[in-house]
Amino acid sequence: MESVHSKILVFGEYGVLHNGMALTIPFSKFSGELCYPRDEESAMAVLSNKGIREFFKHILENHTDDTFKLNVNKLSQELDKGLFFRSDIPQGFGLGSSGALVAAVFLRYLDKAGDFKDELKHLTMDHIQSLKSYLGSLEGHFHGKSSGIDPLSIIINKPLLLKSNKEIEKVDIPAYDENGKNVLFLLNTGIARNSEKLIKQFNSACKQEDFQKKLETKFIEYTNAGITDFLKGDTESFYRNLKKLVQFQLDEMHYLIPEKYQNTVKRGLDTKDYFLKICGAGGGGYMIGFTQKWEETQQLLKNEELEVFYRF
Repeated sequence: MESVHSKILVFGEYGVLHNGMALTIPFSKFSGELCYPRDEESAMAVLSNKGIREFFKHILENHTDDTFKLNVNKLSQELDKGLFFRSDIPQGFGLGSSGALVAAVFLRYLDKAGDFKDELKHLTMDHIQSLKSYLGSLEGHFHGKSSGIDPLSIIINKPLLLKSNKEIEKVDIPAYDENGKNVLFLLNTGIARNSEKLIKQFNSACKQEDFQKKLETKFIEYTNAGITDFLKGDTESFYRNLKKLVQFQLDEMHYLIPEKYQNTVKRGLDTKDYFLKICGAGGGGYMIGFTQKWEETQQLLKNEELEVFYRF
């Protein structure tokens, strides 16, 4: 069966829920696929199968969209045969584990999936938007509310720019250079998190007029500017806006940064050697780091598990 890869939402966490811009790129290190279990996988497979059955109920009760019609009879039959999702994508770490499952189910059980995969090469804006909306409603089973960007980016498997809730396009990002000065890296906090709980906490904060105003006038502004700078390769302006974005997260969204890492984020802001921001829902999992001083950053974070995922 078809394998799907993880993804990294480089920018746009939470802002994407408020019509802000977002940028996501494929991350091929991790992947998952729907399959039948080998003997040694029986315990894991039973647990996964049970989870997909709960998702299946959600599909039956909520999704009758004729544009993207799923073959629920086939899915039911294969679940009875032991179907499960074999995946090494860490759950609760911001790399799209639930989005990958949604994408895998969509690609396998979509009626006329072959025609859809041909259409992927020439998707119109309207089609992408309706697909994103549908996938978001599917992934809502796991998070309560979802933008749909995770499964969408996993299906398209190209860097995607969300200019707004209604404008999405494939984009070219700065060319990868293994010796590039600008390093994007992941920091593994080792802390699994509950995305639904964190999103509810954020939505509660948004009910406060003061925070909502700051979100719209500062957080989204810094995010949008950072994405624009990154795509243009304007690194000087990029790091200026990135610093503002990270500072905002530390000051106004600190509950989304694990307490043990708040001083680590502050140290980066103080030294300007690196900048750490939340990845996805935050609260644990991976954090995303940016630096032009990779050697110094490695020393400052020598006790952390770091992994470079892009250089330019």
